[in-house]
Amino acid sequence: MYLLFLGVLSICIGYAQNQPGFTTISLNNLDAFSNPGGNWSVASDAVADIDKEGDLKPVPGTGVLVNTVSKKNRAHLVTKESFGDVELELDFMMAKNTNSGIYLQGRYEVQLFDSWTVLHPTYSDCGGIYQRWDDKRTGADKGFEGTAPLVNTARAPGLWQHLKIKFRAPRFNEKGEKVTNARFEAIYLNGVLVQQQTALTGPTRSPLFEEEQATGPLMIQGDHGNVAIRNIKYRSLTTANNTPEKVKIVNPIIVQPETRPYLLRSFLSYGKKMITHAISVGNPNGVNYSYDLKSGALLQVWRGQFADATDLWHERGEPYQRIVPLGSVIILSDAPAVASLPDAANTAWPDTVSFDDVQNKGYTIDAGRAPSFRYSINDVHITDKISVPNASGIVRELVVANPSANLYHRIAVAKKIEQSKKGFYAIGDKSYYISIDEKLKPFIRQAGANQELLVPIDKAGIAVTYSLIW
Repeated sequence: MYLLFLGVLSICIGYAQNQPGFTTISLNNLDAFSNPGGNWSVASDAVADIDKEGDLKPVPGTGVLVNTVSKKNRAHLVTKESFGDVELELDFMMAKNTNSGIYLQGRYEVQLFDSWTVLHPTYSDCGGIYQRWDDKRTGADKGFEGTAPLVNTARAPGLWQHLKIKFRAPRFNEKGEKVTNARFEAIYLNGVLVQQQTALTGPTRSPLFEEEQATGPLMIQGDHGNVAIRNIKYRSLTTANNTPEKVKIVNPIIVQPETRPYLLRSFLSYGKKMITHAISVGNPNGVNYSYDLKSGALLQVWRGQFADATDLWHERGEPYQRIVPLGSVIILSDAPAVASLPDAANTAWPDTVSFDDVQNKGYTIDAGRAPSFRYSINDVHITDKISVPNASGIVRELVVANPSANLYHRIAVAKKIEQSKKGFYAIGDKSYYISIDEKLKPFIRQAGANQELLVPIDKAGIAVTYSLIW
């Protein structure tokens, strides 16, 4: 583990004034695109098998673009409209081991790639700016420039991901000579900054146009691999305010595990709540989580850097003593992990557990520093072990020594839970997966506007073990 202390830094930040609203590109059909190839179709969603290379299938309906590459059909998708300075947002889904890209002005590629679990990303990974290319050069020098993402926050194949791009077009003088390079002011992958002020001296490899201009269309690469796109929206990227405000950044304290897991007790801001008995666990492979010691709730998981602990340690940690996760966070639930349901079909899952009903018994750590949290709720004794065996996600093993009648563990709650194959569930808007042995008898029930994935705990000492994958 290391702590990174950054000195006091004063910078000038310009804030755009009177930003225009976003315009959404309709995906009810392909009318917004010039001569779309047969590999592109409109669907309502897409589904992918996390284990099958290239697998991505459209679901009938509208609102989603799906690229299904074949030897005959492998065309790029190009908008009829052209853009200069632009802010662009979209969702995308990758099939396993597939490759695509978003070309601003048809010239400058932001890489889309199945980079799930990559620890040290390069320019060719998701969120990277692809290399330029010159056939006149020799050997490895043909490819040059290219910028890796600052951190890898790519999610698993078949999950929806979000991309936000702020792009500045190149500038030209009255003679048509370029005077300022194009640049990506910022790119965010799943909410995390992965590119900042990245300049481009010319078009990246395989552009639609070799020459640079002030405007150009948006191009989605269609010849490499299967990909789905939805929620495309854009607006003009306005010039910065002429009177930028001076902002002072004071000594941020960044905690990042280097060689082994790091456990950090703190307060935790959780929506509108303050969790007072939180523990967050960071791992060198970028898989991190927070846990509530007072309810046994797995609060959130994230991929990327671990935590900003400035509030915890700066000036004696007053007034909050809290940490801030630095990666791409998936919010789970702060409700208790186990509950008694006299009627499994209709009894509501409790939102909270009384402070007096919980007896926290601390936690132990195994040889790999994976913690097992021990507590009792109304004399029901629970051991909850959470480990990170690899970069795909976490494994949770919950054991109840003396289960009460009608006791259940709630694995997930979301608007929608879909079982894609035996023992494998997509949670929410395909935000993450749950993998569980069907012998544990998991089932989905309706709970108001939500669905819940539950498993009964009807025998003492039986381990309820499952993986949370994202």
